[in-house]
Amino acid sequence: MNNSIDDSMEYRSKLLLDVIFPIGISVGILVNIAAILFWIFGPKSRSLCCATYFAANAVADFLTLSIVGLWTIICSVQFNENCLYVDVTCKIQIYLNGVLFQITNWISAALTVERALTIMFPLRFKSHDMCKNSKYAITLIVVLALVGILTSIYGYEHVEGTIFCKYREDFNFKSLFFIEVSVRTILPFTVIVVFNCCTIATLCKQRRNSVSANQDRYVNTFTKLTLFTGLSFVVSNTPGVVYAIWIIRGIWLSWNEFFLLIDLTYTMCYLNCLMNPIICFVICKSIMEDMKTFGQRLLLVFSCGEHGITT
Repeated sequence: MNNSIDDSMEYRSKLLLDVIFPIGISVGILVNIAAILFWIFGPKSRSLCCATYFAANAVADFLTLSIVGLWTIICSVQFNENCLYVDVTCKIQIYLNGVLFQITNWISAALTVERALTIMFPLRFKSHDMCKNSKYAITLIVVLALVGILTSIYGYEHVEGTIFCKYREDFNFKSLFFIEVSVRTILPFTVIVVFNCCTIATLCKQRRNSVSANQDRYVNTFTKLTLFTGLSFVVSNTPGVVYAIWIIRGIWLSWNEFFLLIDLTYTMCYLNCLMNPIICFVICKSIMEDMKTFGQRLLLVFSCGEHGITT
């Protein structure tokens, strides 16, 4: 890709880059901060067995939006002159992008697998037992993401005069691209689809067998959050999977189609980081109760302040 910055902009979507993308990043940062606070400090929210997973996911989403997202807005969208168009900046951006997306994607996959196993094999896998291991699973995901992406950054180099990175000529583009995209997107995408389908199939089987007591126990907040965040992940990452398949199969696109698919892919991935906390706020009653309690205390503080009441 030898297009200059000015030349590349004529092919890109103004609606995605100038409107949807910045708004989604800004709102996503705020709602993820709120989600982190409630999952960690909310007395009812943090007592849920899935709190550790969703708190970690909120942290990963916040970092994805605040570090990679803001950098993308400043450099890729606005082309700020303060951006450093050098090779090291290119590698840092590729590294952070790969690490953070892998962490948030695989945390969602681990959460999906855990919920599916506890529903399909309730006697062997207990929710309270598996949640004790969530910290180990999250730590393993973070370590593997930090270490695993190190090798791939050597395959990139900066395109002079632009903010683009490309694979080095001496690297096997398709092989490296296939491994990178498979680990970051295709594999967690497949895991989430397969295990969520297993969860839904098991719940439907229980309903047909009229196991109402077990059904009520399994169709709880944890299950609903897992299914809806999984659906959000699948919808958001579908453009990325399609793009990866086209590249691997060697299907060439026009510049308009290429940039539209690239911008849509990244915008949808970032919007998934926005949707995760929103889904939690809508579905999780514990968060809403903690929000209500926090609001009441805040009103009480303001009320006392207005009346000059001190403690």
